Amino acid sequence: MANRLRRHPAKVRRLSAHRLAIDQVARGRIPFLPAPVPVLVSATAVSPQTGLPINDALIVAVMQANGLSNIASADTDFDRVPGLTRYAPA
Repeated sequence: MANRLRRHPAKVRRLSAHRLAIDQVARGRIPFLPAPVPVLVSATAVSPQTGLPINDALIVAVMQANGLSNIASADTDFDRVPGLTRYAPA
């Protein structure tokens, strides 16, 4: 899909669902956790330790930096992270 969108930038310009999603998040009361440079560095260590891709490793690093150990995700790759409890959708 990403390659197709790269080849058709006009289609990308017509996409709008992401704007609606951002608006909904901005109106809500969802807290966002920062990812400062030390957390980014931690993610680069988490990735090879767990075999997670860097985007998932960043999630784990942010969680660890904030003392969080529970994640709701359908991604079974998170099961490889010691001390992390994954809650899967039914």
